[in-house]
Amino acid sequence: MVAAIMAGEVFQPHDGLFRAVFGEEAEAADLLRAHVPAAIASKLRWSTLARRDTSFISNRLRASEADLLFEVQREVDEDDALAWLYVLLEHQSTPDPELLLRMLGYCIRIWEQDRRVRPNEEYLRPIVPLVLYQGRYGWTPTCEFSELFAPEVRDWPGVPRYAHLLIDQTQVAPDELRGGLRGRAAQLALMVPHREGWPVMERLVPLLAELVQVWGLDEVEQLIVYLDATTPDDELWNRFSDEVRRKVPGGGELMTKTQTMLELVGNKMRQEGRQEGEMIAKVRNIEGLRGQGVSWSTIAAATGVDEDAFGRLKQQLQAAVGSTN
Repeated sequence: MVAAIMAGEVFQPHDGLFRAVFGEEAEAADLLRAHVPAAIASKLRWSTLARRDTSFISNRLRASEADLLFEVQREVDEDDALAWLYVLLEHQSTPDPELLLRMLGYCIRIWEQDRRVRPNEEYLRPIVPLVLYQGRYGWTPTCEFSELFAPEVRDWPGVPRYAHLLIDQTQVAPDELRGGLRGRAAQLALMVPHREGWPVMERLVPLLAELVQVWGLDEVEQLIVYLDATTPDDELWNRFSDEVRRKVPGGGELMTKTQTMLELVGNKMRQEGRQEGEMIAKVRNIEGLRGQGVSWSTIAAATGVDEDAFGRLKQQLQAAVGSTN
């Protein structure tokens, strides 16, 4: 399992962990049933939830986005009465106002793909689009597409009536996460790159201990590899490692094994991943300052990066991510 993750997911670790955990129908159902509005959830036969092995995200965005598409039977007595559930993990530190436009584009691609498969169907299948956002700053962009237009034209015929659901986890306490055991552990792990301090990782340790008892060491190993690639600083990682060794059954053996395998299989990749992580952190910090309305002159004075240099830094990061795809 470590070797599989090291083969590519250290560079897109969020995509790898998200798809590995929530790509399993039972785990996805636990998460989605907790967040889809009751009026819709009651009309779906959750036992029929099935993942479609596809993705609509470009390689350029895989460092900060991941997606999953599911189909599910609706509670009606009709043949082929299916709906889509499309889940997008947004893992940027600051909200992206362009996401709503991308989400509509992804949904259109789903409908177009389905139409090619079922060209004679009278109706399009409904899509429930859901964004799971884990960043440093709370979500502020609108979820309603018509609000991207000026108020006086929002009722014009050509303005789409479209919205996505939103799970904003930036302010969610670790104990308030919903879903199954593996799903809650994965959500906590995904929080770590954006949350400062110890509380998230501390809460993760007892979940890992429980996960070992229920699912075995392999599931915990997967999370450990992800955390090693994304934990912001060595001091925090060492503290977490000590807690795992003390409190997770088999934790000492697990940490030693994981560390050895990482060193043997991916020492160079890990180094490059750390360098890329530093670039990502710098880009995210500057994006955060801009999101707070800080001027470029102030940012340049504080970081040594002006607007032109920031553009070059983002291009360099995109090239680094693209070279691993």
